[in-house]
Amino acid sequence: MDIGKAFTFVFEDEQWIVKILIAAGIVLLGVLFSWVLLVPLIVAAALIAGYSFEITRRVIQGDPNPMPEWDNWGKLISEGIQVIVIGIVYALPAIIVSLILGIPAGILTDQAEGLATFLSVLTSCLNVLWSIVISIVLPAAIAFFAAEGQLSAAFRFGEILTFVRDNFVTYLITFIMSWVASLVGSLGLIVCGLGVFVTAPYGYFVTGHLYGQAYLEGKGRVAQPVLEEELI
Repeated sequence: MDIGKAFTFVFEDEQWIVKILIAAGIVLLGVLFSWVLLVPLIVAAALIAGYSFEITRRVIQGDPNPMPEWDNWGKLISEGIQVIVIGIVYALPAIIVSLILGIPAGILTDQAEGLATFLSVLTSCLNVLWSIVISIVLPAAIAFFAAEGQLSAAFRFGEILTFVRDNFVTYLITFIMSWVASLVGSLGLIVCGLGVFVTAPYGYFVTGHLYGQAYLEGKGRVAQPVLEEELI
């Protein structure tokens, strides 16, 4: 994997400033108008997720210009929502465990404080462990979807788990570098909190590139350049 490329490819695009500013504006508007039944925030999240997903697809396809234009918002929203759904499905075990253990913990708070505390700690530990598992497996699931163009590809759990197991080091590196990317994305909070609207999307774009690279690495091949007519 070319980790450095994942962090620098954004700046190799001739219009990277415009594309990043558009992403920042989307996030800013989503946050400002999130009070409208959270719809603008959901749309903003879907757009950023869809854009990052398109980067993953382009990396897998070998597109020399992995940063797409902001010109097909319907497709970006649609695919972004599907990516979010994938994340929710993979998070379901943690959600179910939280409900099973969390509700009794809340009920027992007054009657059996010790047991309630134990259940709360157990829930937290299990959630942390599962979040690590998701962070390692989810990149493969999203990449399978990007490579095959079918949402169902992301839910071939046995195949995906085997793929991650066989390429564990690659996906461990992807997990670590994605965490670094999210850390970089949060650095914008230092600049009066406003910089995060620029750095957060950048972090997502880096992870999109990493997901594509990890998939190619796992398949034991390099990206195949896309023909000119396929880009049109």
